[in-house]
Amino acid sequence: MKLHHTEYKKNYKTFVLNTIEEGQTDAEKLQHILDRFESEYGFNVARLGRQGAMAEWLSGLALDLPFYHDEIVQLAVDMGSVDGDSLTDRLRDRIADNYWSFMANIILTMKC
Repeated sequence: MKLHHTEYKKNYKTFVLNTIEEGQTDAEKLQHILDRFESEYGFNVARLGRQGAMAEWLSGLALDLPFYHDEIVQLAVDMGSVDGDSLTDRLRDRIADNYWSFMANIILTMKC
């Protein structure tokens, strides 16, 4: 079942923060992600923009996120951003093609 964007974004936020080791607050986990990004890939922000650089950084498997096509589509269904009953091949491809940019947007708009 597709959820309203305010609801599924909460699901993604929780999912992303759970990729960071336990024992930290959500704010500390987010800061850890942002600090790593700046340290490892911040030099590309001028070239690609913040979201583009973050997407490219994530696509290099910087975090423990799904990266196979079918896993990405299943994550979208599980998080509620798409309805699993309405998946077409075209929609599956759009989800996978936009995944890294979408995840970058989720991270960059997080507030803890």
